[in-house]
Amino acid sequence: LVDGKPMHIKGVNWNPVRRGGVHPRNVDFRGFVESDSDLMVAAGINAVRTYETIMDRDVLDILWRKRIYVLNSVYINGHVPISAIVEKVKALMDHPAILIWVVGNEWNYNGLYAGLPFPKALSTVAEAVRTIKGHDTTHPVATIHGELPSPQT
Repeated sequence: LVDGKPMHIKGVNWNPVRRGGVHPRNVDFRGFVESDSDLMVAAGINAVRTYETIMDRDVLDILWRKRIYVLNSVYINGHVPISAIVEKVKALMDHPAILIWVVGNEWNYNGLYAGLPFPKALSTVAEAVRTIKGHDTTHPVATIHGELPSPQT
């Protein structure tokens, strides 16, 4: 529910990198937000999921002005300390474009890009979610699993 009403998410993964660029070093949210969001609106897109955190509030403002919500990835790399999540969440949790916090990207395949064994990746994802919920109880948290997870997961 968004504002007490069901929302049908029509989303796209958004990772703007210029031709010849390299992710994540050359992610350029600011450089692509205007043109890409116009295309998204024309296509009926109402949400984007990122691979890196959009920290630029101006980018979030542009997306929000076009009524595009953000599923903002705040933790995908197991080499990064979990504590790094806190600054991101606190800085952005009041922005109306933020719909969902995201943890991981097919982490069951890549071990949070750190080669973590599945049990360690699972416990790290759980810790990341607890950390987020410890600072923001109003937004849901999603995790991006690479397939339908087992009931135990």
